[in-house]
Amino acid sequence: MAYDAHQVMEVLGAAAEENQLCSLRQQQVVLLPDEGEFWITGDLHDHRRNFEKLIRHADLAAHPQRHLLLHELIHGDHFDAQGADASWQMLYRAAELKCDFPQQVHFVLGNHDLAQVHGEGILKGGQSVCEAFTRGVRNEFGAQADRVVVAVTEFLMSLPLAVRTQSGLFCCHSLPTDAHAGHFDHGVFDRALTGPDYARRTGAVYQLIWGRHTSAETASAFAAKVGARILITGHQPQEQGYRVNGPQHLILASEHSRGVFLPVDLGTEYDMSELAKQLRWFVAIE
Repeated sequence: MAYDAHQVMEVLGAAAEENQLCSLRQQQVVLLPDEGEFWITGDLHDHRRNFEKLIRHADLAAHPQRHLLLHELIHGDHFDAQGADASWQMLYRAAELKCDFPQQVHFVLGNHDLAQVHGEGILKGGQSVCEAFTRGVRNEFGAQADRVVVAVTEFLMSLPLAVRTQSGLFCCHSLPTDAHAGHFDHGVFDRALTGPDYARRTGAVYQLIWGRHTSAETASAFAAKVGARILITGHQPQEQGYRVNGPQHLILASEHSRGVFLPVDLGTEYDMSELAKQLRWFVAIE
């Protein structure tokens, strides 16, 4: 399939505007209504089969009160013979979904998104996934590639940091490490972002989306700071699709055959044991 550069840029630009102007968004947090459904994923990383299963099964057109959270769509395991990555196509497909269902499709910023914007080197199989992504765009769009890269960047930079439900769930890509948690700026969710927020190691956005191996105690303290009952994140690979990190932190992974997603009722308050029972494996979907 051949893609038209102007159409891709138009869709990415329109989706970025929808992200920024969404009526449910309050600064860096999307606040969902208190009724309907919310389907939550972990990182997808260009797992095309899981993505297509999710979109088909969610059937957003037939379920206008169903909300969908997608994050970290880019940088998968599909490389061509020249080492180019075509995960920009999944990002484009997600942008189309946002344009079609602007009040139902939501995103949170992930570390791979910010790495792609900054051109930082995340390695998979010994090569930079950021360079591979850009190479894939250049292979597809040639002379128009630089403009498409700008549209991709603007779309990624439009993503909020979190999605919150009125029943107490708080979804973000990751959490600050134990070392950063004590001085983390929780005000980052409630204001416009500036350059220092993205700074390597010291910026609040960077600390939020790059943090790993947060203890259950730190997660509970973070939940108290943001007024959440339970935190739901991705970022950390999970062979079984998920991990319960104490009573207030659930980690999801959606980028492999044992990946999961989490459908919840927006009007229901869950404890962790109840929430874990809601998990669904992609492999179980036809």
